[in-house]
Amino acid sequence: MVFNPNELILEKIRAIEEYDPQTLELTGRYTQIEEPSLQTSAEGTDVTDAMGTPIMTFYRNQQAQLSFTNSLFSLDLAATQFGSEKVVAGEDAKLKIPTSEIIKVGGTAEAPTAELHYTPITGTVKYVKVVNANKTFGETYILDTAASADDKKFSLADKVITLPKGVTGRVFVSYVRETSTGASVSKRSDGIPEIKTIWMHAIFHDPCNENVKYAGVIVAENAQIDPSSVEIGLKSDSKHSATYLIRPDYCNEEESKLFEILVSQD
Repeated sequence: MVFNPNELILEKIRAIEEYDPQTLELTGRYTQIEEPSLQTSAEGTDVTDAMGTPIMTFYRNQQAQLSFTNSLFSLDLAATQFGSEKVVAGEDAKLKIPTSEIIKVGGTAEAPTAELHYTPITGTVKYVKVVNANKTFGETYILDTAASADDKKFSLADKVITLPKGVTGRVFVSYVRETSTGASVSKRSDGIPEIKTIWMHAIFHDPCNENVKYAGVIVAENAQIDPSSVEIGLKSDSKHSATYLIRPDYCNEEESKLFEILVSQD
């Protein structure tokens, strides 16, 4: 029997994937999709008679726009929006991580100490600030080769800070450390998002039998994420929104397709 669907129930877009158009290598996959929307637009030019009465309208510059919100913040999506690449750290490519700590002073009254959680990069621990009981900052100490009761300097050996005699309570320390287990995404002023091929995987239902499901894919072969207004919420309940501009391939004169909706029975 020929499968010729018409009216279907769209349950959801279960994933949006982006690929390199040349190699079809996956560059991003987003699975927590909310409020997906696919819109088309065109510019109309009216042809009128001598009285200004419209005779017909020519439509040009037809485009499409895909918008969606990902429930979770995505580093891959941010990299696409920023026109950059996600950097994944390794033993041969460590990331430098700015770190700050508030540490309880230990040791003895003659030699107070504070131990950092991580090993800092040499030269990045420059100041130690005392944290007062009311959470304001008190005395500031600077790095030296040896601590002394007569100055405002501290020494550092590996992760252990030795403070001047008599320092108690808590101290604030900021420094930079290295990690081989991390990732980073950067935004540059000259970063331009690349063209991507988009696959939007959908689940459809037969309206007469909700137990019957169909697989669907919406394919846009020439999509570029819109970098003109990117907002990343910095709250726990914030979402991650994105918009792709879809245009035909300018250099393919025989292909003017913006996108294609495919539905499969199997």
